Amino acid sequence: MGRLDGAADAVLLIFAMKLPFDLQQLQCFAMLADTLHFGHAAQRLHMTQSPLSRQIALLEERLEVKLFIRHNRSVSLTPAGTFLLHEARAIQHRAGEAAAKTQLAARGEQGTLVIGFTSSAAFELVPRLVQRHHEQYPGVSFVFKELLIEEQLRMLHEAALDVALVRPPVDPTQFESHLVMKDRWALAIPAGHALSALPKVPMRQLDGTSMIAWSPHSPYFHLMLERLYEAHGVFPRNIVSMSQIIAMLGMVRRGVGLAVVPYAAAMHAVEGIVIRPLQIDRKWEEEAALQIVLAWRRHEHDATVHRFVETAKHCLSIP
Repeated sequence: MGRLDGAADAVLLIFAMKLPFDLQQLQCFAMLADTLHFGHAAQRLHMTQSPLSRQIALLEERLEVKLFIRHNRSVSLTPAGTFLLHEARAIQHRAGEAAAKTQLAARGEQGTLVIGFTSSAAFELVPRLVQRHHEQYPGVSFVFKELLIEEQLRMLHEAALDVALVRPPVDPTQFESHLVMKDRWALAIPAGHALSALPKVPMRQLDGTSMIAWSPHSPYFHLMLERLYEAHGVFPRNIVSMSQIIAMLGMVRRGVGLAVVPYAAAMHAVEGIVIRPLQIDRKWEEEAALQIVLAWRRHEHDATVHRFVETAKHCLSIP
C-alpha cells in the first residue's frame, strides 16, 4: 500500500477502520452512568433491561475494559467508566451540534459565502449587505475577493465564487442577476483646482482637460464614458488609462490629471482630493446611470446563496 496523500485518503482510512462504538451505545452507557441502575436506565431509554445489558457488554468488549462494577441492585463506575463518561458527554454534545448545524446549512442559515466585488462597491454596498445578512443569519460567514468584472464572471462560472457584484450586462444564459446599487458619475479633482469650487462640474468643462482615463480592461466604464464624451462634444486629453479607482485617485492626488469616477468613490475619502458631481445633459442622465447587480449561477441549488439573494433584493443602495 502506497503512502496516504491528502485529506481524502485520511477520511477513507478512518471509515475503513472498525469504530469502537456507536452513538446508541454511548447513549446507553451515559444513561446507566447517570442512574447507576439498569432498571431505571432502561425505563428512561424506553427499552427493556436485556438489550441495555447487551449494549453495555458489547461496549466493554469493544473497548476491552470494564466500565461498571455490578452490585446486587445497582452499579458503580470504574475509573475507566468515569473517564469515558466525560468523553461520552462531549461526543453526544458534538453530535447534536453537528446535526443542528447540518439542518441550518440545508436551510441556508449556516455556511460560507465567497463574494466577488468591485472597488466601487467596497465602502457602502458590501458593508450594508453583509450587516443586514449577518443580522438575520449569524451562522453564515463570508470570504471576499476584490476582482475585475471579467475575473468575477469567470470565477462565478467556475464555481470559485458563490455570488458576484458586477456591472451589467451579464449573460442571462449562465447567470441570474438583480440590481443592488445605482450610482452617478462624479469628477475627482485635486484640492485647490479651479473646478473644485463648483458644486457641480458641467461635462463640457472637461474638453481639452488632462484626464486619467478608464482602461479598455474596464469596458463598462470605458465605453460608457466614451459615448458621453461624444454626445457632449467633449475631447479630453487622456494622459494615462487605468482600471482601478484607487490607482486613479492616486494619480489625481499627484496632479497628473482629473478622473471621472462613480460618485461612490467619495467614500474612499482620499486626502487632497475633492469629489464633485458631474453635470450631464438631462437627455443622457438615464443612459449614464451607473449600476451594480448581484449575479449568481442559474439553477443554483445552494440554499445559502438563495438566502443571500433574498437579502440583496431588499437592500438597494443609492449613494
